[in-house]
Amino acid sequence: MEHIDKHNYQQQAVGAANKLAAGQPPAKEMPAGTLVTREIWQATRPPLPKRPAVDDDENAAATVAKAAAFAAQAAASVKAMMAKHTGMLVKADPVRLTPAMTQQFVSWPTPSIIAIGASTGGTDALAAVLEPLVPPLPPIVVVQHIPPMFSRLFAERLDAECQLTVQEGVDGMRLESSHVYIAPGAKHMSLTQATGQLRLHVQPGPRVNSVCPAVDVLFDSVAELVGRTALGILLTGMGRDGADGLLAMRRAGAHTLGQDQASCVVYGMPKAAYDSGAVEQQLNLQDMATAIQTIAGR
Repeated sequence: MEHIDKHNYQQQAVGAANKLAAGQPPAKEMPAGTLVTREIWQATRPPLPKRPAVDDDENAAATVAKAAAFAAQAAASVKAMMAKHTGMLVKADPVRLTPAMTQQFVSWPTPSIIAIGASTGGTDALAAVLEPLVPPLPPIVVVQHIPPMFSRLFAERLDAECQLTVQEGVDGMRLESSHVYIAPGAKHMSLTQATGQLRLHVQPGPRVNSVCPAVDVLFDSVAELVGRTALGILLTGMGRDGADGLLAMRRAGAHTLGQDQASCVVYGMPKAAYDSGAVEQQLNLQDMATAIQTIAGR
């Protein structure tokens, strides 16, 4: 995973979700962060319509028509299931950055910290967001659903490709401007305050939203300790981890962004956040770095 093939990763993730939609159990070997388990497969298996019986006396044209109607009904059932559980509908039109949005972002106060959460497809999304960013910027704290060891390799890869300094988070580490901190796999990462300074709190803990690290753990701590001077961002991912934490951030006065449906590998976490009112503005991934630079690089 030191080198991630974007096309291959996305194809694997989408392929796994499509297998789930077709009522097939997911493969054991899937890209880190897909979070498609046998339990999720069983819980989200779509109720397909019964296959129509074919009367021997019916003519071929009627049989073909029945088969076509069955296929259309099955497709609609799968599409409805995907909309309910993962948000993977036919891609919507992208939400592009407009002059009006840029003016809105300029009016937002410069944040003292940026918190980002991501899951399925997030490794590529985070690279697309972080690589174009230019110092100086406030500290950026990131939770990406990823296994142990791979989080360190991912941080090292980003550090080599970004103008910002990227490293895996360590317990007690003091936050510095123009630095990005990636939560280690299998450890929750949150903020704590000591001697008037924000530091990382990185420790193993029980799964939250069935994952560790969990985006909600980070976002809740940002809402509590930073509040209105934070910027929260939720990127592509399956499930709803981060939705409640982002809502807590917005209620605390922070400004929030979410990745739009068109650019998500899985429009699950951002959709849950948007539906709950946690996302102040949705944006296409292509424009997310520009928005961050506009909001925070002043």
